[in-house]
Amino acid sequence: MSQLAASKNSLRGPVALESLAVRFPQLYVKPAEDAQEAHRLASGRGIAPSDASLTHFEGSPEDELREVETPAGSVEVLFLKRRADFETFLQIVGHKSSPVPIARTVGAITYRGLADWGKVADAQDAYLAAGGDDWNSEFARLAKEPGAFRSEIVVISEGPYSNIPSDETPYAPEEWLRVSREIRLHHECAHVVCRRTMPDDILPIWDEITADVVGLLSATSGYDVDLATRFLGVGAQGFTGGRLEEYLDEEQKCRIDEVAAEVYNACAQIGQMCGSDEADRPFEFLLDLKRTPLVRY
Repeated sequence: MSQLAASKNSLRGPVALESLAVRFPQLYVKPAEDAQEAHRLASGRGIAPSDASLTHFEGSPEDELREVETPAGSVEVLFLKRRADFETFLQIVGHKSSPVPIARTVGAITYRGLADWGKVADAQDAYLAAGGDDWNSEFARLAKEPGAFRSEIVVISEGPYSNIPSDETPYAPEEWLRVSREIRLHHECAHVVCRRTMPDDILPIWDEITADVVGLLSATSGYDVDLATRFLGVGAQGFTGGRLEEYLDEEQKCRIDEVAAEVYNACAQIGQMCGSDEADRPFEFLLDLKRTPLVRY
């Protein structure tokens, strides 16, 4: 089985990162001040370092690479249990192996358009098996196609969702970490679905509200309005402190209590709309909500 095909399965433990490194050899490049040339060769030309290893990742048996099926196609998701590994991954992929600080508030990220050398290897194997004898020319031809040999991956970390402690939820500490992981995973997948299906339909606050809907429905089979409003820090009387502030422009921040009250009412309306049917079809419900926004932010 090819590396690309293998990545379609749910992989747990060290093999999760190992399988990705075959496709994205920049993962072999340890973040360092002088690592940018090695990163360029690995990410741009598929040339792994001669001493390639993944020892700069601590690793965990709970690390997992999996795919989530959505109405917009499958979404590849990597979960890294250890915060240090999550930050190392972001330094490598997002910052060209520069050892830059990663903000503690970052718990998930989606990378789009990554050069996937596993796809290149699969295409080369298929070409040669079909009798081709000039792979360099064929590669140059194929590489001109939009999105050729490119992949998208969601990376998520461990931690309580929206930094809400377990004693402010209905869950015990370990259970809350498990639920948080599933909320975060499906929240990010919701953004991917919206980006793929409605690329020009962007309402930052409504996008966050609806992505939380998908996260809660997928993780808990229900939409807990109290939790949803706690995530964003909104109440009937205004802003109570939470994620909402991160998505506001300066004008909106000047009237944050008014915006927060609107968001609170929208969450309450969604709660009235949610039933077993919506819990069974969270992504379809997401698209329904996107077509009829309850807030215009």
